[in-house]
Amino acid sequence: MPSTYVETAITAAQEAGRLLKSKLGRVGFKEKSPANLVTEADLLAQRAIEQIVFDAFPEHYLLGEETQGETPAFNSSFDKSTRPQNLLTERQCGSAAPADLPFTWIVDPLDGTTNFVHSVPFFCVSIALARGNELICGVIYDPNTNELFTAERGCGAYLNGVRLQTSAVLKPSYALTSISFPTQTREDSPDYIAFKRCVMVCQAMRRTGSTALNLAYVAAGRFDANICQCAHPWDVAAGVAMILEAGGLATNTDGRAFDLALRPLLTTANSDLHRAFLTLLND
Repeated sequence: MPSTYVETAITAAQEAGRLLKSKLGRVGFKEKSPANLVTEADLLAQRAIEQIVFDAFPEHYLLGEETQGETPAFNSSFDKSTRPQNLLTERQCGSAAPADLPFTWIVDPLDGTTNFVHSVPFFCVSIALARGNELICGVIYDPNTNELFTAERGCGAYLNGVRLQTSAVLKPSYALTSISFPTQTREDSPDYIAFKRCVMVCQAMRRTGSTALNLAYVAAGRFDANICQCAHPWDVAAGVAMILEAGGLATNTDGRAFDLALRPLLTTANSDLHRAFLTLLND
């Protein structure tokens, strides 16, 4: 049976997904920064998740993409004075979290906003629970396909109740590899450099526009590896929890241990493939 933590994450993710579907094709967008979009749907989904999480666990904290800095307001319903007080910044997670920090929910209410704005059906809701750098559970929900990815530490990873296992691919030359690019990609962007190294070696490269879905697909054995050097905690926390529970590996792209406080991320299906990608990225 799923724990209360997982059940709460599922409830929140499915409610957020319902809101996203209801707004698809019906909302405008604004820029938080150049090419970094936000919609009313992002904010509505964030508020719905906050309410469900804090109703269940009022003593917990939350780190969300739409709780960072100044988010463009769409109307007065997003009055900051109504927001919960126990919201964290990106600088307060992973190894950078205070030693006495309690449980923290890490939330991306709409991963793949640019896809959503253009009605491209590759977006999802991503919710994880962590304590410091310890991932306790994760949920990723794709409202377009009704695929619900779940994971809980020590209990495995699942897709709609069916247990997941990462792929058995051992070499990059046989690997279908996904990669994430920053909102503004330049010649010297680490992900673009990694792409140029990998595209000539891997069986094929894919970019879905949703880092969370990329990671869920690694856990499901659809992708064999994912490279993301510009990730935020809310992009990757739930997906990494799934990959680890499905038998895969996650580290920094230089081989250092996974840390929510560090942006570069390499996830692979198994240790042999991981070593090969570390060589490919760092030689």
